[in-house]
Amino acid sequence: MIFNGICWRWGSQKMHHVSPFMRRVGQLLPSSGRTSPVLESIGFRSTCLEKGSEILGAGKTVRHVLTIGHGLAMRYRLLPDGSRQVIMFLAAGDICNPHIYPTVMDHGIAAVTAVRIDRFDCESLIGLSNSVVGLNQALWTLAEEQNAIMRNHITSLGRSDARARVIMLLKELSLRLSVAGGQAGPVFIPVTQSLLADAIGLTHIHFNRIIGDMGKRGIIATSRGGILVNSISKLEKLGEELVAAA
Repeated sequence: MIFNGICWRWGSQKMHHVSPFMRRVGQLLPSSGRTSPVLESIGFRSTCLEKGSEILGAGKTVRHVLTIGHGLAMRYRLLPDGSRQVIMFLAAGDICNPHIYPTVMDHGIAAVTAVRIDRFDCESLIGLSNSVVGLNQALWTLAEEQNAIMRNHITSLGRSDARARVIMLLKELSLRLSVAGGQAGPVFIPVTQSLLADAIGLTHIHFNRIIGDMGKRGIIATSRGGILVNSISKLEKLGEELVAAA
């Protein structure tokens, strides 16, 4: 399913849909940039992909800026033995490319759920960065947010015990999904337990044992399609208790 998403305007209800990526960019711009006619005119095309689809493959030259419009995806690398290491998860509003310039991917991106990919023209965004005040800074900020998440992930894998890794991952995903979805209260993470376990280097059995204990406390609830975080604040408190007991 491919459709043209060019008919949208900031602050108007007359639109096909608004790209979460451009919404996030607009929120980071100074007020003068948010209302720029040039920014308002940029269009994009959207493609809907099924769960498990490859969005970008390692070694592929990317000539468009791809962003997550809806759903959840993941960055990953395939290892020599054929196994896969999840690098990070991508939610609505996240950019798939390392930056807005044409580049060769050194890792792959796949759809964790059914996703909508919003595709922008690289040259159009590069041109905008030269004419819209604060756009370069906004794009840099979004890229740095992802880099910070990956640094935290590396630190967690290297220095945290299994329980802390689970808490940190669930906290990260629930916070990001709540922001992307504009929701408060319980947050559903549509990722299987086996994939979550793989992302933090645990066996499914070990991961299941840890979240089983969290379920007994009422912090989360499990289902076949993912995990429901009933209370982000309780999840954060559990993490604080773990640090205090260390």
